[in-house]
Amino acid sequence: MKYFKRQDEPVFLQQNAARWNQQWAELKSRNPGATFNWYQHQKRPVNQLLGPLLQVQTQHHCSYCDGFPLQLGDKTIDHFCPKSEALYFLMAYTWQNLYCACNHCQTAKMENFSEELLRPDAPEYSFERYFVYNFSSHEIEVNPSASATDQRKSQVTIQIFQFNYPEKTTLRRHAWERWMRSAVQEQVLEDFPFRFILL
Repeated sequence: MKYFKRQDEPVFLQQNAARWNQQWAELKSRNPGATFNWYQHQKRPVNQLLGPLLQVQTQHHCSYCDGFPLQLGDKTIDHFCPKSEALYFLMAYTWQNLYCACNHCQTAKMENFSEELLRPDAPEYSFERYFVYNFSSHEIEVNPSASATDQRKSQVTIQIFQFNYPEKTTLRRHAWERWMRSAVQEQVLEDFPFRFILL
């Protein structure tokens, strides 16, 4: 998970998010089994407008695992606080609650949530504060030097996003090996996934 700075909320969301959030909350209150469908703005589904904006923030990497490049099926929008839970109905269209995510992270997380889950755009977040990278196993591990609170947050985040799923560790190993083989003048960090291990 690599830190990124969240950009300003787009104007169309500033103007409509509160109303859309309220509409979704009212729908779910009337019909708890209601399925979420993005509302439209200027005859386009809102997710089609938001997707490119969210992806630019992370240089088209997954907000969570930093996977790259994002394939067509990977360009999903994750609701950090789950929109299906009554406590978070009013965050369905809230800019700070929306993240671009790869299919792996979206599927792993689904409606799983914890208040201890780390946000990659939180001002206090850094990979080194919470995690260490094991260059032998290519697993992401809890930073043993972190506070007990931070260690708990790290563990929850690793578990919910399944960061150490075997395919993910293999992909990170491949990325590391490719980075190490590249000539210095040819290295473009943004062209690599898992940038937090390459810095």
